[in-house]
Formats: sequence, structure tokens, C-alpha cells
Amino acid sequence: AMSDAKQKRDYAAEEIATLNEQMAELEARRDSLSEALAELEKEISELTEARAKAETERSEEKAENAATVEEAQAGLDALSMCIDILDKFYKTVKKETVELSLAQGPQDDAPDAGFDNGEAYLGAQAESGGILGMLDVMKSDFVRTIEETQAAEAQAEKDHLAFMTETGKSLAVAEEAHTQRKAQFEDADEKHGEAEANLDEQSGILRTSLKELLELKPACIDTGMSYEDRVAMREEEIAALKKADCILGKYAEYGPEGASEGC
Repeated sequence: AMSDAKQKRDYAAEEIATLNEQMAELEARRDSLSEALAELEKEISELTEARAKAETERSEEKAENAATVEEAQAGLDALSMCIDILDKFYKTVKKETVELSLAQGPQDDAPDAGFDNGEAYLGAQAESGGILGMLDVMKSDFVRTIEETQAAEAQAEKDHLAFMTETGKSLAVAEEAHTQRKAQFEDADEKHGEAEANLDEQSGILRTSLKELLELKPACIDTGMSYEDRVAMREEEIAALKKADCILGKYAEYGPEGASEGC
């Protein structure tokens, strides 16, 4: 019985040492994975927010550019109509003549209209070129606004597509990494829980075996030592076994840091 108790004690002690080492490694791995998960979650959040912001800004910019082009096009259409009307007017009146045979009454009595009797009104032909030229300048401004806005819109759309593609790739990589790290964290956490349960079990076995040794150890063994020496050694061994039992009890209750307190 004593041999069996010693064997149980030694095996449990070895298992406890191994399990403590495993748990330390698993705790370190779990802490490292927890930090990695936090960083990945922050990266995913920032990428998601940046993409959403880019989509909103692109939508607003697109609407603004469309409104600018629509307004400029409306101005261009109206101006083109105005130029066409004036151009036709000046070209038409330039050919006008007056049929004097239809005139009634003395021509000398006609009011002064700013041109000679019998002369048709041809419009301000001298100034017409300047007027039409000014309108052409205005027309070119509208055309330039439309072309520049359309070019800016095309470039903005291209840049937006490039940004969304790049951030989409980064987001996919971060999400995949997060999935893998989370699985690794859960695995480490599960193994830590198993090791902790095994540690509790082996601690119980060790405590039981120590109690058995205390009960089975004979008070006197003929070792060639004096009675006083044997008593002293016995008391020392009992004290050591009790202290080991105390440490195991404290460890189970308070963990590694409180294992030796009060023992």
C-alpha cells in the first residue's frame, strides 16, 4: 500500500509539473492571440468605416458633378439658341430693302428714324460681330465647364474604384486572419481548460496519496538511528507532507500566486 501511494504521489507530482508548464505556455499563447485579435478587430473597423465614408463621399461628389453638368448643359443649350436666333436675325435683316412704291404721302414729312428715307433697317450690323463673339466666349465657358467636370468625374470614379479594390483586399485578408486567430484562441482556451481540469484532478490524487503516506508511515523503523533521531525525522517528514498538502490546497483555491501563503 505504501509503495502504491508513493507511486501515485510521484506520478501526480510529475503530471502537475507538466500541466503547469503546459498551462503557462497556453496562457502566453492565449494572451498573444487576444492582442492579435484586438488589433485585427481595430483594423477591420477602420477599413469598414473608411470604405463606408468613401462610398458616401463618392455618391455626394457624383451627384454634385451631375448637377454641375446638367446646369452647364442647360446654359449651353439656351445660349446656343440665343446665338442661333441673333445670327439668323442679322443675316436676314442685312438683305432687307424698302419698296418705295408702297409709300404714301410726302416722303419729306416722314419722322427721322436714324436712317435715310427709302433705306431699310439692317440692324446694328457693325456691332453684331462683337455681340456674337461675346456670346461665343460664354458658350466656350459652358463647354469647358462640362468637359472639365466630366473629366473630373471620370477620374474620381477611377480613383474610388482603385481605393475600394485595395481596401477590399485588405479587409478580406484581415477578416480571414481574424477567423484563423479566433479559432486558434478558442483552441488554446479549450486546451487550457482541459489542462486546468487535469491539474485539479492530479492535485487531488497527490493530496490523497500524501494523506495515505501519513497514515501508512510507521512510527518506528529500525534504521540504526536512535529513537530521538527517528522521532525528529518523523516529525520533519510529517511537517513537510503537511506543508505540501497546504500548498496544494492554497493553489487550488487561490492559484499559483497564493499557493505558498500561510503554509
